[in-house]
Amino acid sequence: MVSSSATKNSRLLNPWALAVVAVAVGGLLWATFQREEVFQPDGRQPDAVSANYAELLLTAHPDDDHLRLQLVDLLIRLGDYTKARQHLEAWPKPQPETQAYYRLELDALVAASSNDLIAQQALVERLETFDHRKLAVPQLQNLAKLALTLQAPAFAASVFEEIAARDPAQRSESLKAAAQWFMAGEKPARAAQIYLQLKRDAQQPAERREYAQLAFNSLLSAGQDEQAAQVLSDELPDLTNPQTDPAWLEQGVDVAVATKHYDLAQRVLQQWRVLQPDNPKIALKEFHVRLAINDLAGAWETGQQLTVDYPDDTELLEQMARLGEWRGDNEAALDYWVRLLKLKEDPATREHAWRLASQQFDFDRSIPLLAEIMQQRALTDIELDALIYGHESRGTPAEAEAWLRTYLRKYPSHRLAWTRLLQNLENTGQFAAKGKLYKDYAKRYKLTTAEQVDWASTHMKLFEEQAAWDVVKVDDPSIQDPEYWHTRAALAWDLERDEDLRVSLERLLAINGKLVSGDESQLISLYRVSNPQRALELMVASWHRAQDPQRLVEALQLAQELQDWDQVIALLDDARKYPQAYEQAQVLAVRGALAIEQGDTAEAERLYLLGLSNYPDDNLFRERLTWLYVDQADTAKLKPLLTKWRAYAREDRLLWLPFASASQLLGRDTEALAWYRMYLKLTPNDWLVQAAYADALDTAGYQDAAQRLRLKLLRNPEAENLQPSSQRYAIWLRLMSSSYSPRKAQQELLKWKDGSPSMKQMWFERLLARLDATNQEAQKDQWLEWARSQGLKVDRYEQIQEALRSRNKAQVETLLASSDLNPAQRSQALSRLGRTNEALDTSLSALGDDQPSSVNEQLRRQAVEIHESTPQGALLSYQKQDFGGLSFDSPRLEIAHNLGDNWYADLEAEHGNYKGDDIISSRIGDESNAALTLVRSVENGSWKLFADTSQRKDDDRNGLGLSRMWQLGNSHQIETGLDWHRKSDDSGLMRAFGQQDRAWVGGRHGLTARDQLSWEVAQRSFSTRAGDSLGTGQALKLELNHTLEFAGPNWTVRSGLDYQKNDVKDRNLDYLSSRNGGAVKITPQSTDPDTGQLDPLDVDTVTGADLLQSRYGQLYVGTSWRRGIPGALVRSKPQYTWLVDMTAGWQWTDQTFNYGINTGIGFEVLGDDELALTFGYQSAPQGGDGKSGGTLGMSYGVRFGR
Repeated sequence: MVSSSATKNSRLLNPWALAVVAVAVGGLLWATFQREEVFQPDGRQPDAVSANYAELLLTAHPDDDHLRLQLVDLLIRLGDYTKARQHLEAWPKPQPETQAYYRLELDALVAASSNDLIAQQALVERLETFDHRKLAVPQLQNLAKLALTLQAPAFAASVFEEIAARDPAQRSESLKAAAQWFMAGEKPARAAQIYLQLKRDAQQPAERREYAQLAFNSLLSAGQDEQAAQVLSDELPDLTNPQTDPAWLEQGVDVAVATKHYDLAQRVLQQWRVLQPDNPKIALKEFHVRLAINDLAGAWETGQQLTVDYPDDTELLEQMARLGEWRGDNEAALDYWVRLLKLKEDPATREHAWRLASQQFDFDRSIPLLAEIMQQRALTDIELDALIYGHESRGTPAEAEAWLRTYLRKYPSHRLAWTRLLQNLENTGQFAAKGKLYKDYAKRYKLTTAEQVDWASTHMKLFEEQAAWDVVKVDDPSIQDPEYWHTRAALAWDLERDEDLRVSLERLLAINGKLVSGDESQLISLYRVSNPQRALELMVASWHRAQDPQRLVEALQLAQELQDWDQVIALLDDARKYPQAYEQAQVLAVRGALAIEQGDTAEAERLYLLGLSNYPDDNLFRERLTWLYVDQADTAKLKPLLTKWRAYAREDRLLWLPFASASQLLGRDTEALAWYRMYLKLTPNDWLVQAAYADALDTAGYQDAAQRLRLKLLRNPEAENLQPSSQRYAIWLRLMSSSYSPRKAQQELLKWKDGSPSMKQMWFERLLARLDATNQEAQKDQWLEWARSQGLKVDRYEQIQEALRSRNKAQVETLLASSDLNPAQRSQALSRLGRTNEALDTSLSALGDDQPSSVNEQLRRQAVEIHESTPQGALLSYQKQDFGGLSFDSPRLEIAHNLGDNWYADLEAEHGNYKGDDIISSRIGDESNAALTLVRSVENGSWKLFADTSQRKDDDRNGLGLSRMWQLGNSHQIETGLDWHRKSDDSGLMRAFGQQDRAWVGGRHGLTARDQLSWEVAQRSFSTRAGDSLGTGQALKLELNHTLEFAGPNWTVRSGLDYQKNDVKDRNLDYLSSRNGGAVKITPQSTDPDTGQLDPLDVDTVTGADLLQSRYGQLYVGTSWRRGIPGALVRSKPQYTWLVDMTAGWQWTDQTFNYGINTGIGFEVLGDDELALTFGYQSAPQGGDGKSGGTLGMSYGVRFGR
């Protein structure tokens, strides 16, 4: 049978081959099991397999410290910090220092990989406290690298020092590294010590030099210049390499000079010159060395050559300039300063140069130095004055004028330049040009009073008095410059402006306390007409001050005219000390007049005769003697005197009237008429003399002529102005009695049109009833007086009411003591006596059903009036007041109470803040305000005293006020007052930053029962809370109020006028501007597009006009419906109170229509209290700059008492 391949068995491996393979594998396994070190880390490139084998081995031998540390190193190199930390922490018996090292290394590697700066900083702090002295050198090397990784170079340097100490083979390199990293760690002193150590260890000169220079630089960095200089000194002999050593020598010169080792500096310079004899820097260093050793002459010689070699070295030129000044060679120094400025513009250098030139009176150089400044900026005032002084000293005013005009075209806001140009024109006699310049100057600036005086004086030099007056015509009491008022007075005198002359001289007198003789005489002349008593006071003061005999005479004569004999006596007593003045002719005449006044005619005659003897040519004593004898009717003495003195009389009009009177007394009527005619020919309008002339005509028998003259005199307007107390009135009475019969005169004076008494009585009673009906009680008193004069009957009720209206305290007290007053009258009487509390108690207690309705109504009305005039209670409120873009929000507390019967006190306190788009509220802060009002009732009115304070972090305000009110009957009040530093609501900014002083007077007048007129005029002065004056102004308020309904509810309509005119000063309030840290927002200063600097022409700031309007005027109409007053301190109506008030007005000064509405509601909460809400809106409030404003408030009030 044949076998096939498919069925044939084949053997894959020979048995012997199998045996060989088995033996080989067994041998290999045996070899591996016997040598574990094959799988241990061997320091080659690590891999994950090696790490796995090492971990297996460590598992088998956990106490093998060497194997564990090798594994940790291997894992660290592989970056597996987590496993490395696990094996480190699993160390059964760790070596503390080694374990701490690896922990530190692992933490550092983790922190470095995460860029955790905080963790890195913490590790640096751990490094600095880590004791590395027990670590092996490889670990130290790793630790140094780790420290550098953590940016701790100083610690790394200390590790390198440790390595150098342990391993001699690495000593040199480790010390170099330590020095390098000490420098990096900002410890140059330690680096320097290491470099010095390396220098000592070095064997080669090149190495020694390298380490010496490194030590030198390190010592300089450490601030140890002395030691550095010593290193340089030690190495100096060996610095002979012209390629490497000059740089060190150049630096060494500076160090030697700085340490004041000048000998070393000179040796270094000498060595440097040997190495580089042609180096120009050596001369520069020599220059500085000579300066340092105070060899000024040598430095100057060296420096002069250097400036030739280095003409553009600015530092050298500055040093030479200063050296020239030290040597006293200012002219040469100035040359160097000028050269320096041509190379480099520097403000400090230019200022030093022009000042030096000015000190040398070298104006040819100081003027250009100063003039060139204008190309960069405006000159300061000092610089401008120095330049103008240079021109004045050099005698070139025309050049100064031309430069000033050019300068002002570029810098028109420099005020001093205007002033200096004006002075230049004055000094050169160009008065017309100066006047024209002043016009431009005044358009740009508000002139000072000195400038106004100068401008006016310029016009006066050109004989332009009216133009000069236009400059100083303002009558501002705040001006305290005597020259202003003196100039104004001189112009007023020239222009015959008597009232302005008086005002000016008064101001001058108030400022100086006295006037020069000419000014004083002018003022006295004015006063003699308008205020002779004041003229006398000035004369007396002048006499006491200067003992001018002429002033004594004037004072005595005026005092005699005024019949002020006490003053005459006082003046004469004082004049006795000055015999020359006491014996003057005029003084003797006054002494005679005084004797007559005292009834001693004999003494008067003696004095007049003495005067005539001493002054025989003076007709004054002839006149006085003639009048004396006429008054005594001494015809015996008169006869010879008329004959003796006739020749004197013909030549002197002083004697014409006494001679006329004496002639009448002697019966010489023809002579008397002749003397009268002589007098009236010169003074035909003397009314008194004409009246006397009429008497003379009558006496002389010319009755018809006398009558015609008297009728003519009666038709003279002067007759209508005669006063009963005057001499002229007595003359008029004489003329009246001679012109009309006594009976006719009586009829004219006593004539009455009405008929019988019964008709008068009826008409009178109806009149009183009509007056009651129309509430016009004020007119009753006049008619009651007339009725009594006619014998008419006045009933008891009207007598009581008249007594109550009279406010006669004694009469009212008498009425009060009587028993025939009803409760309403008793309450009214108590009010008249100022016993307000008793009056209120009487009114409230008497109210009830047992009283007539009319009495009850009067009691209720009186109680309400008392409550409204002096409310007693407490009011807590929150108020928001918007002035038009600026609001003030504040909680407020008000408490008011009577203090006894005569005093009433009202205290208000609030604490709030300002808000608005135009202010920075935080710069103002919170404002705390408190106000106290004290009212003192007196018999015919009251006194009010105000005191308030406003406290804030920027500026405080403390104000006072005093007012007096007079009650003129039932329907009329007049009140006047003074305010100082009080709050001003003229605008929001005035409320926040301003205050006002005010003198005012006002009144309220009940024209009828329904019509009331109120008015107020005020003179005001405004200032900021910081005290800067804003100006003055006047204010007028006028309102007519008509009541349509008195109750249920009250309905009134009104119309009025509110006008203010303020003279607002053109004053900048820079401290209020936000540019200067103030609270008022001003746009930031713009930048000049050409220069990139702040634009000097952008001088936007806060001015007085921003706070206060110059004019404000409004005509308005309004109406009000109300039931009580919501939000008042005390509720005067039962539940509820409400108010609707509307106003519309035309502000003609701003051409603005304004309207407003105020409304509110109040209601009772717990009892005698009120919770009120109020709201107000105004479309264009005063000072709101077109913005709307208004009020919003909520209040809660409680009444004290019943």
